[in-house]
Order: sequence, then C-alpha cells, then structure tokens
Amino acid sequence: MSAAFDPVSLGIMWSRLINIAEECWITIWRTAFSLIIGEAQDFGCELFDPDAHSIAHSPRSMPVFNLTLPLAVRRLLTVFPRDTLRPGDVLVTNDPWICAGHLYDLAAVTPVFRRGALVGLVGSIAHCSDIGGTRDSMSAREIYEEGLQIPPLKLYRGGALNEDLAAMIRANVRLGEMVLGDIQAQVSSNQVGADRLVAFMDEYDLASMTPLAHAVQERAERAMREAIRALPEGTYRSEVEFDGLGEPLTLPCAVTIHGDEMTVDWTGAPPQLPRGGINCTYHYTAAHTTYVLKSILTPEIPSNAGCFRPLHVTAPEGSVLSCRHPASVNQRTQTGWYCGPAVFKALAPVLPDQVQAFTGLPMGMGAYGVDAGGRVFNDHLFQGGGQGAGAHGDGVSALLYPTSAGNVSVEMFESRTPLVVECKEFRPDSGGAGRHRGGLGQRVRVRKLSDDGRPALVDLHPHGMLTAPSGLFGGAPGARARAFVTDGDKVVEGGGMVSLAELCRPDQRATIEIAGGSGYGPPIERPLERVQADLDEGYVTSEGAAAYGVGVGPDGRAKRS
Repeated sequence: MSAAFDPVSLGIMWSRLINIAEECWITIWRTAFSLIIGEAQDFGCELFDPDAHSIAHSPRSMPVFNLTLPLAVRRLLTVFPRDTLRPGDVLVTNDPWICAGHLYDLAAVTPVFRRGALVGLVGSIAHCSDIGGTRDSMSAREIYEEGLQIPPLKLYRGGALNEDLAAMIRANVRLGEMVLGDIQAQVSSNQVGADRLVAFMDEYDLASMTPLAHAVQERAERAMREAIRALPEGTYRSEVEFDGLGEPLTLPCAVTIHGDEMTVDWTGAPPQLPRGGINCTYHYTAAHTTYVLKSILTPEIPSNAGCFRPLHVTAPEGSVLSCRHPASVNQRTQTGWYCGPAVFKALAPVLPDQVQAFTGLPMGMGAYGVDAGGRVFNDHLFQGGGQGAGAHGDGVSALLYPTSAGNVSVEMFESRTPLVVECKEFRPDSGGAGRHRGGLGQRVRVRKLSDDGRPALVDLHPHGMLTAPSGLFGGAPGARARAFVTDGDKVVEGGGMVSLAELCRPDQRATIEIAGGSGYGPPIERPLERVQADLDEGYVTSEGAAAYGVGVGPDGRAKRS
C-alpha cells in the first residue's frame, strides 16, 4: 500500500508532476529542428518512478507514446540495470518491438539521481524526420530496408556524448543536423525534467518518489476498475475493414468485460504481410487499443500506469497486429489506427454516449530533394481528416485523431521546401450524414514553385482510399480518401496504394483528399436548421443535402420532402 497523503496535498503534488512533464514537452517543442516535431508535435514526454512505471505525462503528449514509452523504459533497464546507471547517462533505442512500432520513433531515457540514489526516470519519444532506408516504404519487405536500427544503447555516458553512435546516426540519415538536433532536443527535455523532479523532491522533502507514485497510480487504478465494474459483463464484438495493400482486410475485435477487468482480443486478425510496412508490433497495437479504453472510461483522471492495470490486450503472434521480426513496419498506422474504431464499434451497444463514429485518418506529405541552391530539404506537411460524430455533437473538421498532432502550417512548409501549397480547403459533403454529422476532411495540393530542373519526391500514404467504415446507430460513412498526381490536366497517378510521387515541373501537382468522419444517428433526425447552417457554410452542397431527406430550392433554403 502507498503512504497516506491528504487529498489536497496529493492533488497539488500530482498536478505539479504533470506540469513538470509539460515543461519537458515545451522544451522539445521550442528546440526541435524538424516540422514533424516542432510543428506537427509528433512526440511525447513522461515521468517514471524508479521501477519504470509511469507517474505523469504531458497532456499534449502523443497518446501512443504515453503507452509505448513505459514498455521501452522497462526493456532498456533489462539491458542497462538500474545499479549500473550513473548521473549523465542517456539511453536510446528505436527498435520497433521495444519502442513505438517503427524506426522513426526514437526513445531517449534519462535516469534521475538525488543524493547519489536513483529516484526516477524521465523519458521522451519523438518521430525523427528521417531514419535512412528506402523512400518507397510500400515496397519494403524487411525492416532492414526501412532505415537505421538502434538497439538499446547509451547516447551519453556520464555526461559525455557517445561520438561513435552520433557519427553512425549522422552517416545513415539524409539530414544529420536535423535528426541529431531533434535528438538533442529530447536530451535537453529529459534534463529539464530531471532537474525539476529533484527540485520538487527537495521542496517537499521526499526521500523517495515511490510512495507518491504508488498513491497516484493506485487512485487511477481504482477509478478505472470502478468504471469497468459499472458496465454489464459480457463479450462485445465488431469488425472493421481497412485498406490492406490494395485489397481490403478485416480486423475482428472482441471486448470482454469481467468484474473490474477488461480484455480486448484480436484473434482472427490477418497474418502479417510480406511487404508494405503496414504490420504492427504488439506494443503498438496494445497502445492504440488501451488508449481508446482510457478515453472512454476515465477521461477525467490524469493518466499513469495505474489506469492500465485492469486492461489487457491479446493479439496472435505472426498477425498484422503482432508481427514477427524482421517484418516491415514503417507504415503501421495504415493498420494500427483502425484498432480504436473497432473498439468504439464493439462498445457502442453498452456505451452509446461515450463512443464516436469512425474518424477520417490523418495523412501526410513528406517532401524530399535538393533545391536550386543545392540544399537538401526533407520535411513533412501533416494534415488531419474529419472526426467521427458522437452522441453529443458533430465531429470536428481537420482533426489529427487518433494522434494529438497538429496540422503543419503551410507557411512553415513553404519556407523550408521549394514547393508551394496551392490548395488547402475543406471537402464539402465529406462528413458522413447523421443526426450528428461527421467532421469534414481536407483537400491539400502542392506543386513545384519553379522549374529549377531538380525533382522533388513527395510521399503519399493515404488511409481509407478503399474502405469507408460506416457510422454508428444509422449514421452514414464519411467520404473516402484520395491521393493522386496530375500532369497539367491529366491524372497520371491515382487510386490504389499511392506511395511515392515525383514532381519535376510547376504544372505537376500532388493532391491528397483526406477522409471525412462518419455520422452518428439517422440523418433524417438532423434538425432542418442544422442542415441549413451546413449549406450556408458550404459544408454540405445541395446534392449532399439529399442524404438528410432534404431538398434545396432555388433560393438556397432547405425543405424536407
């Protein structure tokens, strides 16, 4: 059992720990070199007790990192036992089976010492702008093609940089200064957290973080168990289709509630695929599964290790949700981002007010090449789709769910690449019809700024081109995604699994159309004034209004037939 803390003191100290993690997050945000971290905010920061159990994370941390980082920290401590660690050490790895599912996500972990004793750890995971390997991820058959693998290693030993490891990283990525700059931002963030944690312990005269950690973890666990116990026992099932590699595949989901524990079973998931990188490691699957359950059941409780003790995830080894090394995994979001929707769908009968319909998944454009001045560029234009609607309202448009990332600013992208964003707009009628409408997806189009004779490679990895999961309780699916390249007025690539496009001249354009969110409830139940407001805003067209049983007169006014 944990030591006794009065509720007021515990609440204050818990909030202080969250604020320390938030300061770590802000440090990376302000010092990162790349757009994928500094603008899209594809990273997370977390504090741990000496046993590597999560105490607190930044509220703005990427959700999947909040759940994969604790697993990575515990694995790192098996390679570097706690009694071998010294002040100034920094541990790193990007092993997808240890960390966050693909090589781009690198974990950096710093042990925290006070008066010579290990009192905790501070860690972060961030998406490197590049990790080497092929630019054509959909063609990769093994992880060896996908980039530099960094097993558990020390980036710093006693405060001294491991120059050999830094040189290895620099030699294997396309923009070494950017990648190492981002990694150093993580190191700086961890040190900020370590310093603040020691100062916090000094202020409260805490000889150990363990009693406080146990107190907050036990309260979070108790709240989760109470929320589960309030649900009717049983097994609830669903299926969700996803694009696969040009041929749709199905994820079957079974959620079992028994007492105060919950298990999600992915038995029946398709076998791991031999190429394309859409396989998931078990850690990644478990993280996306339990994140959704936490969001549904105890959204008001700050997250830590205790929240997840009653939650269990099983996935068959060798499946697309628990692949074996050396499977290709770079595009694992193409599969893993469908875990949440399947859980929502399964629990809809028992939690109709707390689930949401399918969300149009985010899509990015990674631009790479050499500009007219001979400078290498390598940056990302990350954009969101339409959120699924729920019982309490319409879905948000242009939301990067299930991440916590932000839409990358057009101005920043244009300032760092020889490309211009010609179009960024909502897609009318892309939100699925329903009593509550799905959020709208976006259309984003880029082209070369000038004919400088140098090609630009643009990564296009759309989610939801072939499948559009239905809404909930009679809601309609959102519009499917599209990705294509045009040469003048001619579409030269489109449909299927677009991966890598080459833009050589200003009249060639790459376009992504991100999926809209699905609707919630029968469209006929949407109030006429809400349909009219959507028409006035341009979110729904006269043709799209028919899905609500509405006709539009010459004056633009909506009428139900």
